[in-house]
Amino acid sequence: MARVFAAVLSVGLIFATTISAQSGISGEWDLTVNGPEGPIAATASLKQDGEKVTGAIQTPQGNAEMTGSLKGKALNLSFSIAGPNGALEIKVTGEVDGATMKGVIDFGMGMADFTAKKK
Repeated sequence: MARVFAAVLSVGLIFATTISAQSGISGEWDLTVNGPEGPIAATASLKQDGEKVTGAIQTPQGNAEMTGSLKGKALNLSFSIAGPNGALEIKVTGEVDGATMKGVIDFGMGMADFTAKKK
């Protein structure tokens, strides 16, 4: 009986670990930003440590380091990109649902919605 219980417990732990690993935001993401002149493709590499999220984004306008948080499904990130008139502070708010996310990017002088899929 103890062996059966131990086997069931082991399988349960493996299953729970797999679900936990899949639900995290860590990994590579393909983003589509719906800009005023059409869609813009970008990629992001994110790492999650508890609620803290760090990473990097690669866009046609340049690359940047990001920091923020993921609380439940709510994602908040910020980064800065060099613009023609100096640094442009960008804020990202979104919702993560497994291997997809969607939300809004606030450029300070305008906003655009985005979608993303985990690679």
